Amino acid sequence: MYSPSVWTGQLRPATHSRFRLVVFPHAGAGPQTYARLLSGLPGDVELTGVTLPGRERRAGESPTGLLCAAVEGISGELAALPPLPTLYWGHSMGSLLAVTVAAHRPGSCDALVLTAGIPGPDALDFAAPLDTPEGLELMFTRHRLPLRALDAGSGHSRAKYVLAHDLVLARSALLGLGGIRLGLPLTAYAGADDPLVPASTLPGWRDFTTGRFRSRTLAGGHFFPFLPSNGRSLLADIADTLEFCALAGDTTRGVVR
Repeated sequence: MYSPSVWTGQLRPATHSRFRLVVFPHAGAGPQTYARLLSGLPGDVELTGVTLPGRERRAGESPTGLLCAAVEGISGELAALPPLPTLYWGHSMGSLLAVTVAAHRPGSCDALVLTAGIPGPDALDFAAPLDTPEGLELMFTRHRLPLRALDAGSGHSRAKYVLAHDLVLARSALLGLGGIRLGLPLTAYAGADDPLVPASTLPGWRDFTTGRFRSRTLAGGHFFPFLPSNGRSLLADIADTLEFCALAGDTTRGVVR
């Protein structure tokens, strides 16, 4: 059951919490999408999910919003939780939000695992700068979505309306990654056949941390973590990283710009 907080809530409480995993979902999705996959983690891992407006328990809200409001809201609520060794896992757009929140509030997490995340606006060869109207349209085209889906009266489904606004949020987060250097262990995964985030972009995440960096390519496309064999590998890495963070303590924390 979710707590009364707005941006975050428990997906599964731990009876005797030793660790916390915070999941940042992909564009258009909420954290319940990840509940079944994450249920394979040990019972002492408290599962917390980030819920953006327009989905799941916030379905009645407009999905429109500013990146700064999301980052302030998420980081403020996470900071109010009891301290535990904490790992952020973000998938796709969630990767960008996880890095942004970690940079906004140093010490809020001890490690990051990023899957299918674009390491900065220059990682992909866009035909136009991402911060231009043409760049935004190209981003929508890559997701096979017209810009008019941003209009609630366009006749598109609610799911496409939410996704459209998430793509705008993702663009803001992507453009804001410049200059971030985390002092945290960071593991980046890519799908070998991902058409949106090619595996060749993985090394770009190395520049975002002064801590331990690892990268790995797994079989599958953009949603490769949901393939059973990949999910097991990912959960094993998350569990090992949490144990590593618990041993390392506060020496792994920090951010520099």
